[in-house]
Amino acid sequence: YCLDYVNNSSKIVVGNKAVPGDISLTYTPLIINPIYPFFYYLGLEAVSIGRKRLNLPFNSATFDSKGNGGTIIDSGTSFTIFPEAMYSQIAGEFASQIGYKRVPGAESTTALGLCYNVSGVENIQFPQFAFHFKG
Repeated sequence: YCLDYVNNSSKIVVGNKAVPGDISLTYTPLIINPIYPFFYYLGLEAVSIGRKRLNLPFNSATFDSKGNGGTIIDSGTSFTIFPEAMYSQIAGEFASQIGYKRVPGAESTTALGLCYNVSGVENIQFPQFAFHFKG
Protein backbone atom coordinates (compact mmCIF):
# COMPACT_ATOMS: atom_id res chain seq x y z
CA TYR A 1 0.00 0.00 0.00
CA CYS A 2 1.12 3.56 -0.46
CA LEU A 3 0.55 6.28 2.09
CA ASP A 4 0.77 9.68 0.44
CA TYR A 5 3.21 11.77 2.49
CA VAL A 6 3.33 14.60 -0.06
CA ASN A 7 -0.29 15.60 0.42
CA ASN A 8 -0.43 14.40 4.05
CA SER A 9 -3.51 12.32 3.36
CA SER A 10 -4.09 8.73 2.42
CA LYS A 11 -6.39 5.84 3.25
CA ILE A 12 -6.02 2.12 3.76
CA VAL A 13 -9.21 0.25 4.56
CA VAL A 14 -9.43 -3.50 5.20
CA GLY A 15 -12.17 -5.91 6.22
CA ASN A 16 -15.87 -5.09 6.37
CA LYS A 17 -15.15 -1.34 6.68
CA ALA A 18 -14.13 -1.30 2.99
CA VAL A 19 -17.60 -0.72 1.61
CA PRO A 20 -17.87 -0.93 -2.22
CA GLY A 21 -19.35 2.15 -3.80
CA ASP A 22 -16.93 4.69 -2.36
CA ILE A 23 -15.46 5.80 -5.68
CA SER A 24 -12.62 7.72 -4.00
CA LEU A 25 -10.97 4.44 -3.00
CA THR A 26 -9.53 1.51 -4.90
CA TYR A 27 -10.20 -1.97 -3.52
CA THR A 28 -8.36 -5.25 -3.58
CA PRO A 29 -9.83 -8.38 -2.01
CA LEU A 30 -8.19 -10.13 0.92
CA ILE A 31 -7.19 -13.71 0.11
CA ILE A 32 -7.68 -16.44 2.72
CA ASN A 33 -4.83 -18.90 3.23
CA PRO A 34 -6.44 -22.13 4.47
CA ILE A 35 -3.29 -23.10 6.43
CA TYR A 36 -2.49 -19.65 7.89
CA PRO A 37 -5.82 -17.79 8.14
CA PHE A 38 -4.51 -15.32 10.75
CA PHE A 39 -2.47 -13.27 8.22
CA TYR A 40 -3.84 -10.66 5.81
CA TYR A 41 -3.02 -11.72 2.24
CA LEU A 42 -3.39 -9.69 -0.95
CA GLY A 43 -3.11 -10.76 -4.58
CA LEU A 44 0.05 -9.03 -5.78
CA GLU A 45 0.06 -9.19 -9.58
CA ALA A 46 3.00 -6.99 -10.57
CA VAL A 47 5.43 -4.29 -9.48
CA SER A 48 6.34 -1.16 -11.43
CA ILE A 49 9.61 0.73 -11.23
CA GLY A 50 9.31 4.06 -12.99
CA ARG A 51 7.34 3.36 -16.15
CA LYS A 52 8.43 -0.29 -16.40
CA ARG A 53 6.02 -2.95 -15.19
CA LEU A 54 7.78 -6.12 -14.03
CA ASN A 55 6.22 -9.53 -14.29
CA LEU A 56 6.61 -11.45 -11.06
CA PRO A 57 8.67 -14.66 -11.16
CA PHE A 58 5.92 -16.60 -9.36
CA ASN A 59 2.20 -16.43 -8.69
CA SER A 60 1.90 -14.44 -5.48
CA ALA A 61 -1.88 -14.65 -5.40
CA THR A 62 -2.24 -18.41 -4.78
CA PHE A 63 -1.14 -20.99 -2.21
CA ASP A 64 0.18 -24.52 -2.50
CA SER A 65 -1.09 -27.42 -0.39
CA LYS A 66 1.30 -26.48 2.45
CA GLY A 67 0.09 -22.87 2.60
CA ASN A 68 3.16 -21.44 0.86
CA GLY A 69 2.64 -18.44 -1.40
CA GLY A 70 0.57 -15.32 -1.34
CA THR A 71 1.55 -11.81 -0.29
CA ILE A 72 1.18 -10.85 3.37
CA ILE A 73 0.44 -7.25 4.23
CA ASP A 74 1.59 -6.29 7.71
CA SER A 75 1.19 -2.68 8.78
CA GLY A 76 3.37 -3.30 11.83
CA THR A 77 6.46 -4.26 9.83
CA SER A 78 9.01 -1.59 8.90
CA PHE A 79 10.48 -3.36 5.89
CA THR A 80 9.09 -4.82 2.69
CA ILE A 81 10.56 -8.27 2.14
CA PHE A 82 10.48 -10.13 -1.18
CA PRO A 83 11.54 -13.64 -2.16
CA GLU A 84 15.11 -13.55 -3.56
CA ALA A 85 14.13 -14.01 -7.23
CA MET A 86 11.63 -11.17 -7.00
CA TYR A 87 13.98 -8.91 -5.01
CA SER A 88 16.79 -9.40 -7.55
CA GLN A 89 14.49 -8.42 -10.41
CA ILE A 90 13.14 -5.35 -8.56
CA ALA A 91 16.55 -4.20 -7.28
CA GLY A 92 18.14 -4.66 -10.70
CA GLU A 93 15.52 -2.54 -12.45
CA PHE A 94 15.56 0.10 -9.72
CA ALA A 95 19.38 0.33 -9.88
CA SER A 96 19.29 0.64 -13.68
CA GLN A 97 17.09 3.75 -13.37
CA ILE A 98 19.21 5.53 -10.72
CA GLY A 99 22.01 7.93 -11.68
CA TYR A 100 23.54 8.30 -8.21
CA LYS A 101 26.65 6.60 -6.87
CA ARG A 102 26.03 3.56 -4.69
CA VAL A 103 27.61 3.26 -1.24
CA PRO A 104 28.67 -0.39 -0.87
CA GLY A 105 30.11 0.21 2.62
CA ALA A 106 26.72 1.37 3.89
CA GLU A 107 25.04 -1.56 2.17
CA SER A 108 27.31 -4.14 3.79
CA THR A 109 27.19 -2.46 7.22
CA THR A 110 23.40 -2.15 7.34
CA ALA A 111 22.56 -5.28 5.30
CA LEU A 112 20.28 -3.02 3.26
CA GLY A 113 20.78 -2.88 -0.48
CA LEU A 114 20.57 0.02 -2.87
CA CYS A 115 22.16 2.72 -0.71
CA TYR A 116 23.06 5.86 -2.68
CA ASN A 117 25.18 8.90 -1.93
CA VAL A 118 23.03 11.96 -2.59
CA SER A 119 25.24 14.41 -0.67
CA GLY A 120 25.07 17.83 -2.28
CA VAL A 121 22.22 16.86 -4.60
CA GLU A 122 19.56 19.57 -4.41
CA ASN A 123 16.73 17.89 -6.26
CA ILE A 124 16.91 14.17 -5.41
CA GLN A 125 14.83 12.05 -7.76
CA PHE A 126 14.10 8.35 -7.66
CA PRO A 127 11.76 6.34 -9.89
CA GLN A 128 8.26 5.66 -8.61
CA PHE A 129 7.71 2.25 -7.07
CA ALA A 130 4.20 0.80 -7.35
CA PHE A 131 2.50 -2.44 -6.34
CA HIS A 132 -0.30 -3.71 -8.61
CA PHE A 133 -2.85 -5.77 -6.68
CA LYS A 134 -5.65 -8.00 -7.89
CA GLY A 135 -8.90 -6.12 -8.37
